[in-house]
This record gives sequence, C-alpha cells and structure tokens, in this order.
Amino acid sequence: MADTQGPPALPTLIEISKLDVQIALLSAQKKKLEGELAARKQVIVAHDAKRSARAKVLAEKKLLCDREEKSTKHERDRINERRAALNTLNNYKLQQAAEREIDFVAKQIGQREDLLLGLMREIETMEKDLVDTESVIKGLQDEFSALEKESTEAIQGIDSQLQTLNGERTAQAGILAGQKCLVEYNRIKDRFPSNPIVEVLNRDSCAGCFMKLGPQVGVLVSRGDVVKCPGCGRMLRLAAE
Repeated sequence: MADTQGPPALPTLIEISKLDVQIALLSAQKKKLEGELAARKQVIVAHDAKRSARAKVLAEKKLLCDREEKSTKHERDRINERRAALNTLNNYKLQQAAEREIDFVAKQIGQREDLLLGLMREIETMEKDLVDTESVIKGLQDEFSALEKESTEAIQGIDSQLQTLNGERTAQAGILAGQKCLVEYNRIKDRFPSNPIVEVLNRDSCAGCFMKLGPQVGVLVSRGDVVKCPGCGRMLRLAAE
C-alpha cells in the first residue's frame, strides 16, 4: 500500500497537488469565460439569421406588392378606357353587356386593391419588426464587444498565471522524475483533479471517502510514506496542525 520512494516524495507530491488544484480552478474559470463568450456570440448569430430570413421574406413581399400594384393600375386604366369607349357603341344591348362586364371586372379589381392594401400594411409591420430586430442585434453586439474585451483581459491574466504555475509544477515534478509515485499521482489526479491528496481525519478516516483506515495505514502516513486510501484510491497525508 505504501510507496517505497522514501520520505521526500510525499512533501513534493503535496506541493504538486496544490499547484494542480490552482491550475484546475484557473482552467475552469477560463473555460467558463470562453463558454460565456461562445454562448453570447451564438445568440447574436441566431438573431442575425432570423433578421436575414425576415429581410428575405420582406423583399419578396415588396416585389409581389410592386407587381400587384402595377398590374392593378394597368387593369384600372383598361377599365377607364373601356368606360370611355362605351359612348362609341350605338347598340343599347351591347352597351348594357359592356357595362355589366366593366362592373364585374371593377369589383374584381376592388378586391385585388383590398388585398394589396393588406399586403402594404403587412410590409409596414414587417419593416418595423426588422428595425426593432436590428436594434436588438446592435445592443447585443455592443454588449458582446464589452464582454469580449473584459473576458480577453481576464483570460490573458489566467494564461499568465497558468504559465507560471505550470512552470512551477514542471520543476516540482522534475524532482520525482522517473519515480513510480509520480506516475501513480498523475493517474489519481485525472480522477480527482480537485483533491488528489486528502487528509486523514482523526488519524483514522479518509477525508475523501470517509472510509475507516487500519492502524497500519495510519502508521505509514505518520511516517511520511506515500500511501493510498484503500477505498477511493487517493493519496493520504496527515491533517494540518
């Protein structure tokens, strides 16, 4: 259960574990900041995609409205021409038939004009919504720019601290280079990054899993040997006085 590397190994491993905990916390902070930036950016992308889709629909409706407006005006001009031509008809029955046809077509044109007015109102509403959406996007972009500047500065500070801590860890790990206890410690750290080395509570319990430890384990830990908890597998150390 104990590592036979000798007393100097445990203090070095404890120093390495302190550095690893700081590195893990800083890395988590950096990941959180990067995640917040990515999430904010995704919100802007989603709003921009929605704006683009609405702008496309608006452009299509404007094109349709323009065609309908020209077509309706053309039909209205033709009706006026046919009304003006009624006086040239000498046959009463022909005049009556022409008037009925003109009235029928005029009603259809009136219905088309009502639809055209509805389309114009819809376009007006869509234009207003598009302006509002663009205003929202502008606000989100301003917020993102401020957050990006703040987060970039924070991340740069974290990177600087990580560089220093990793350098210190490399130096400490160099003391135990090639030793089995360092390899074992690295495996434990991958499983328990926040507490790879835990204290022995009341000299008889693991602070990580609270398993009761036998007398032999307590003796080895007290002697400064590298010992793993038989329950969770973490390395053990005496509680700080």
